[in-house]
Amino acid sequence: QLAQKCKIHFIAFRYRTIYEEVIILFIIANSQITKAHDYLLYSHYNVNIFNSSLIKWLYYCMDVINKHVNMSVRWNVNIILLINYLIHYVFCTFASEDLLFHAISNISTSYTPEDLRLCTLIGPMIVASQQKKIFEPNKINPYYITGFTDAEGCFLINVRPNSKMRTGYSVELVFKIALHPKDKVLIENLQNYFNVGTVTDRGSDCIQYWVGSLKDLQVIVHHFDNYPLISQKWSDYQLFKQAIELMKAREHLTKEGLQKIVSIKAVLNNGLSNELKIAFPETIPVIRPQINNQIIPDPHWMSGFVDGEGCFYIAINPSSNKAGGTVQLKFLVGQHSRDVLLLKSFVNYFNCGNYYLKSSGEAVEFVVSKFKDIHEKIIPFFDKYPLIGSKSKEFIDFNKAAQLIKSKVHLELEGLEKIKQIKLTMNKSREVKIGSSTTIKSKVNKRSYCTVRNLNNQKDNPKNFHEWLAGFIDANGQFILTKKGKPSLKLVASIKDKSALYEIKHKYNGSIKSISGFKALKYKLQHKKGLISLIEDVNGYIRNPARMIQLNKICVKYNIKLKEPLLLTYNNGWFSGFIDGDGSIFIDNKSGQLIISVTQNNKYILDPLQNLYGGRVSILSKREGFQYSIFRKKEVLNLVNNYFQIYPLKSCKLAKLNLINAYYLCCNHRYLNVNQLDKFNEWIKFKNHWDKL
Repeated sequence: QLAQKCKIHFIAFRYRTIYEEVIILFIIANSQITKAHDYLLYSHYNVNIFNSSLIKWLYYCMDVINKHVNMSVRWNVNIILLINYLIHYVFCTFASEDLLFHAISNISTSYTPEDLRLCTLIGPMIVASQQKKIFEPNKINPYYITGFTDAEGCFLINVRPNSKMRTGYSVELVFKIALHPKDKVLIENLQNYFNVGTVTDRGSDCIQYWVGSLKDLQVIVHHFDNYPLISQKWSDYQLFKQAIELMKAREHLTKEGLQKIVSIKAVLNNGLSNELKIAFPETIPVIRPQINNQIIPDPHWMSGFVDGEGCFYIAINPSSNKAGGTVQLKFLVGQHSRDVLLLKSFVNYFNCGNYYLKSSGEAVEFVVSKFKDIHEKIIPFFDKYPLIGSKSKEFIDFNKAAQLIKSKVHLELEGLEKIKQIKLTMNKSREVKIGSSTTIKSKVNKRSYCTVRNLNNQKDNPKNFHEWLAGFIDANGQFILTKKGKPSLKLVASIKDKSALYEIKHKYNGSIKSISGFKALKYKLQHKKGLISLIEDVNGYIRNPARMIQLNKICVKYNIKLKEPLLLTYNNGWFSGFIDGDGSIFIDNKSGQLIISVTQNNKYILDPLQNLYGGRVSILSKREGFQYSIFRKKEVLNLVNNYFQIYPLKSCKLAKLNLINAYYLCCNHRYLNVNQLDKFNEWIKFKNHWDKL
């Protein structure tokens, strides 16, 4: 039975005695076989101890040895020599060479001590001389890989037109990490770790590691199943795995299966392109799974994450002191506010620092600025669990500056100048050697705090913007045609929404003026060319009956045919503009419940929203009108983590939207409990920040 598992062909080993010796060796090794198998498995070499490709490799090495080793030993010893290289690597990792020597010596007493000594010494040297890296021990801790992927990794689903496919589309799944060329060594180490994938140059400022075949992606899946991601990228990975399973089952070759993959793609990265939205109009994005465990599993995870998202910063400010300046060291890690719980855990993990939500609500930052904490906690941590990428050079300089501050030389002009020189070589100013001769300045863009992409700074898709603008006009706009026949568009918005109005002005011209006595602005567009351009862009997207009547009057004047809007679908930016124009995101004072709502006089325009996004439409008791509101946690999170990731808000409401995930983390502690004062204080801190927005 063991021989059958080994799948050793008689042609490869012509003599039965040798065949038997190979089997005996594996039997003797049985006491360590579990460790050996697990080690190979965790090392992500897609190799089993009993694997035909392994035997082929052994046979290849035997041929190499016969050609290059000049010694009078029996052919049997050569076979043992080959197999020894395999078990030498595995066994010595867990035990010692004595255990290996004992295993070999039990095969037969006919081998001389000199033969056995050659087995343990020459085997690895022979293969090394052939410059083969088969079964080379991994130097990167697997948790480092996970931490670095949490920071920089990306799971992609590409759906492209392909006339050769029955469905008309081909599907490609890709795991990718893209970095600056200064991290080429790190990228190559990642490739060596997984032993699959490709490293490619993407111009002068980018190099990437990517894995695209289903077979190779199984290696990636195996790693992240055993060493799970703990940022919101875990959700991307879970959806990516669903797509892999669909492709393994060949469902992507059917229209139904392809639609499932498109529905998954809709909530990953940049969502669906305009072409895919048109091709798959009935797409309803799947609900993103929510991660529950964000406990840091291993110190090496932190090293990997900081290599991707961390920053070692030296601040030098002018001062009237003797040296002419003050120095402050800062260790920072930034992330999108959706990962506020993860960044918050850093405070407890390092037992120092604090976390801060940015005023925009989009980002959260973990900061350590006290020198004692940096010198006694942060620096010793990364000395023990070193960084691997180019950021290790920043840490070395950061450490040098810390030692100068520790010795108080920074209080003198000469010492301060030394720290300034260190600062000049860090981060953006560091020169990086690319290849054998070219030296460039490392241009590092300002960190965008998002797990996959910077959603709010992405280039607007024209169709998405036109849909958003139509929703914004439907909510609080007005098309006007005076008695004298002068057409115009008027929009009113809060002074906090100035950026949204100026974006419209930038595209169509017009004027923006403040409204006296109110904290509001009025945008007015009268210029014929700009007004016609705007009408052509929103024509067919306007849904408010009152607004359509107003628009029709201007269309008649300019001889433009008014288009009826199509049935509203989930994948439409109109709802985002509608919320920006007349929506509210608030925490109810009585119930403490978070609610997203919008109020209108016309129920007709609100009813489709209930079917698409959940929630309910109710009649207002204090005024004539209707209110659409979403308050159930599942429906709110579906909007926040799915829809608004594809169609982001442009108004000041975005700041509160980005805090919704943080709200659900601390809302259960809004009532005073003497046994949990720290958690109650967190709620108070959150609520104060919320109320300021």
